[in-house]
Amino acid sequence: MMMMPSKKRPLPEGNDKECKKNAKKSSIINQYTGWKVPSNNYTIPTISIIGDNGGGESTTIVTPESFYSEYIRQRKPVVLRTENNNNNNNNNLSSSTSLLLLSDLSNLTKWKDINYLTSQVDSKHTVMVEQRSSSSSSSTFGNGYEIPMTFSQFATRITSGKDYDRHYLTTQDVHSNADNGRPDLMSPLMKYLQHDFPLQPCIMGNLIPQNINLWMGNSSSSSVGTSSGLHHDYHDNLYIVLKGKKRFRLYSPGDTEMMYTRGHLTKVHPNGRINYEGEETTAYGADLKSDMAARAAKRKEDAERMLEEAERAVEEGVEGAERMLEEAEVELEEAMDDIIDAEMDDDDDGNDNEKECVFETFGDERKRVVDKTVVDPNNFSKIKPHMLDDAALLKESYPNFLNATAAYCTVQEGDILYLPASWFHEVTSYGGQDGHLAMNYWFHPPDGESFEHPYSSDFWPNDYKHRFGK
Repeated sequence: MMMMPSKKRPLPEGNDKECKKNAKKSSIINQYTGWKVPSNNYTIPTISIIGDNGGGESTTIVTPESFYSEYIRQRKPVVLRTENNNNNNNNNLSSSTSLLLLSDLSNLTKWKDINYLTSQVDSKHTVMVEQRSSSSSSSTFGNGYEIPMTFSQFATRITSGKDYDRHYLTTQDVHSNADNGRPDLMSPLMKYLQHDFPLQPCIMGNLIPQNINLWMGNSSSSSVGTSSGLHHDYHDNLYIVLKGKKRFRLYSPGDTEMMYTRGHLTKVHPNGRINYEGEETTAYGADLKSDMAARAAKRKEDAERMLEEAERAVEEGVEGAERMLEEAEVELEEAMDDIIDAEMDDDDDGNDNEKECVFETFGDERKRVVDKTVVDPNNFSKIKPHMLDDAALLKESYPNFLNATAAYCTVQEGDILYLPASWFHEVTSYGGQDGHLAMNYWFHPPDGESFEHPYSSDFWPNDYKHRFGK
């Protein structure tokens, strides 16, 4: 997710000085071990999901378990396409022949009707909409420049208003939960639509959701489209196209050093999770200090349980109970030391977080905003979209990019793209009279070894259980 807008000036276009600066980044630790694009201009595979075979029985070529094993764990992008979509049946996900694997997403097809969408959202609800400088193909989204308008005004603007292709609805500000201070899973906009989708879609198995979003806009030409700009996300992406189509240009995290990111790279984890200077995390995306505090709290909880069991054993005269009690007391003392270390490490930051808080009024409540869009975010490339296929310009300004290996896929209406965390992508969106529309889930990136336990730590599963009781 994105944070508070900054006043940083955009970095300059590439040049010799920039090339030398980028060369220093080659010293970053790139530990990526996942799937890589085997050859340039590679086509990402599409899985056909088979529906009703005519006898009332539904068969599939994938299950949540096999999908995890073959794609999620391997860090391999893939497009899911229903048999009905192959046959150009526009009902796709909502068809009676859709398989159970995707049936929990079937209500999303109602969103294709823009009147239905606007009827579900409060007419006064304000959204922040990205605005590009012009309709020119060289003007792109992804710079973090936003303007406010009501959702209904935005819907009208992209279908019939002036400059309908200059505005794009992307991620919205997320509020903190009043009970635990943690970021909500979705923005207030998505909460209006929450009755139409599950928090954890079946196909993603045991992955823990981080955020859920709506992507909505239009393009001035059905053949040219509008570009998102080249960037990566920090989470595994399940991207569902509901209207229009999207063309993805992709590069694996193995090519990170060639992407000329705005942020200063420090590390690429084995699962692809990218870290920037000042934004270090674990492989599964937890802030290092938060992870340290969580581990300390878990150790304290386990030590207290050990102590209770040892004390009970002493009362019952169990042989060796005194030794168990001594060990439990030592463990609890060390656990408390860990708690103190974590708290002191947090205090050492010297930041007054209260001064950095931003509040917004939502309904009758005043909520703290914990994620806001940042201008010129770290995870975007400095390479402009119009340069991506211009070898001469690239050789002059961003020569290392010419060594990267690109893959492509087209995600049609009704298709679903799975894209692992930190895969760089440029998305070109194509819409018709009613524009283009997509919904996506972001999941904390897995680094575990099994479908049952996709994370090496219980950090995210425990966090999710604590917040939602699931």
